[in-house]
Amino acid sequence: MTQEFDYKFGLTELIPSKQDEREGNRVTAFKKVVESKIPPEILKSANLPSKKEVFVSVLQFFASKKEYAERDVDNMSKTILDCLKGKLYIDDSQVRTLLISKKISTKVPVNFAFVGFREIKGDTDVGIVQQYLLEQAVTLFQTSAKTAQN
Repeated sequence: MTQEFDYKFGLTELIPSKQDEREGNRVTAFKKVVESKIPPEILKSANLPSKKEVFVSVLQFFASKKEYAERDVDNMSKTILDCLKGKLYIDDSQVRTLLISKKISTKVPVNFAFVGFREIKGDTDVGIVQQYLLEQAVTLFQTSAKTAQN
């Protein structure tokens, strides 16, 4: 079952690496771009910034193999989460699940970042976590616990 995002938007940008001192000015400029690209109806929503736990998904497409090879998803995630803080959610601690990926594709031959956001309702988690990761983690834990007892 595919779960839709509450909000989504795209950026024709590369997400700068927050950890790279050389990109400090780019991070500041990028924050302004993010704010300008989030559709006004999202920013004006009475439900935002959310007070609930949230799921954030980011898919960064690259036009250049060089840029692709040089970018770390963990550093991109820090930048994008900081940009969304105060707009889509109050604080990063509300992010229960973060899915971030980088890709080169002929279907998106330019630098483009897709950002999706959804509030997590109750105990229901994101489909991939609920259906795949959780099952595998519990199975591995149970197997490990049995091995440790022997």
